[in-house]
Amino acid sequence: MKRILFVEDDPDQIFMYNAKFELEGLLMMVAGNTEETIKIARHDRPDLILLDLLLRHENGLDILEKMKQDEKISKIPVLVFTNYDTREYRERAAKLGAQEYIIKSQTTPSEIVKKIKGIVGA
Repeated sequence: MKRILFVEDDPDQIFMYNAKFELEGLLMMVAGNTEETIKIARHDRPDLILLDLLLRHENGLDILEKMKQDEKISKIPVLVFTNYDTREYRERAAKLGAQEYIIKSQTTPSEIVKKIKGIVGA
């Protein structure tokens, strides 16, 4: 079973995607901040990280930057998954190595699962 770390702080998003991932045979782990993300990524080695950018007290791109500086987790594929769409954020995400920049409101849960499975080979 492929493991997906969902960095998100919206309980409704977590609930919805957890249900979809379970139906599709993906195991979802959840983190809501930098510390949790790094800890889970280092310990559980997810196959992919689905990263929201607008978190309560943090910017997801700052989390991505810290992850890319950590040799143990820097190679884990990251999909930025947000409703915040600016050229500056897209460029920074690409520079930091995000594989894709996906707008939540323009993507269905089934499309996200398809993208994830395409990357992790599930």
